[in-house]
Formats: sequence, structure tokens, C-alpha cells
Amino acid sequence: MIRQIATFLLGDTLLGVDILLVKEIYRHQSVNPIPDAPRHLCGLMNLRGRIVTVINLSVCLNRPLPADLEKCRLLILKTQEDIRACSRKGLLENVRLGDDIVGFLIDKMDDVLSVESNDILPPPPNIADIDSDLIEGIIKQKDRLVILLNVTAILELVMNAKIEK
Repeated sequence: MIRQIATFLLGDTLLGVDILLVKEIYRHQSVNPIPDAPRHLCGLMNLRGRIVTVINLSVCLNRPLPADLEKCRLLILKTQEDIRACSRKGLLENVRLGDDIVGFLIDKMDDVLSVESNDILPPPPNIADIDSDLIEGIIKQKDRLVILLNVTAILELVMNAKIEK
């Protein structure tokens, strides 16, 4: 089966998520910080009348923090309600995103890749600074590698607040 993967950069690291999980890409806007929130939680923002929880993906993945927040983008994820519509079509089985709108703070969007499911390799055990539970697999592209993220695992980690304040 062919999968579409939206790729993006966090610093020099090329990452990807299944495009069926992405609702939209949005320019970084004013985010209202939440007092005493964990470091991974940037805050909340208003997106066309809906509240979005903004997650600093760099903190979750032990990557360097973005140098210039004004140039960052928000990768807005679909909600569980959106996913249910895809699940009825046989897509996105076993995906749990929750009912709240969540956005990942990223440095820059890259490209959309079409890959065969069997071309996604298991994560190697030696990825030292990223928790391997947060990685679905690795995609080889000509001269670069894409780390395919396990979005469900990242959201579970974030919602359980297992990241240091």
C-alpha cells in the first residue's frame, strides 16, 4: 500500500508524519503561554474560533529549540472525529489522536513523499537521543533519511506529561 508522508524539519533533522493525520499547516501565531506548564507545552492559540494546544515537538524529541519562533510553522493534526471518517474507509486503523485540536511547532515544511508501506524500515536501536517508542520507522530517500513519527505515542507522552518541566 502506498502512503503519503508529510515531511518537515526540526533543525537539521528530517521528520515525517502520515499526511492523513494532518489537518493543515499554519503560520506561527501568537501563542498564549500556560503558567507552570511542562516545557513541551508552548501554550494555547485561537485558530478561527477553536482552541489549539501547541506542542513544542523539539522538546519531545530532544532536538535543539527553534532559533526564530516567528519563522516556525504549526502542523495542525486532525482530531479523533476527523480520523473516524478515514477509519470507515479502512484507513488509519489504531490511530488515537484525541478530541482536542493539537498543533506541533516545527521549523519548516519540506515535501510530501509517496512510499510503499514495506519500504518503511523499523527504527534502528541506536537512535540515541530520540525515544524509539516515538518512531514508527525510517524511510530511505536517495541521499537522506526521514524519521517517521508515531504521532499517537507522542500525544500519549505529552498528555501523560512524562516530559520534564
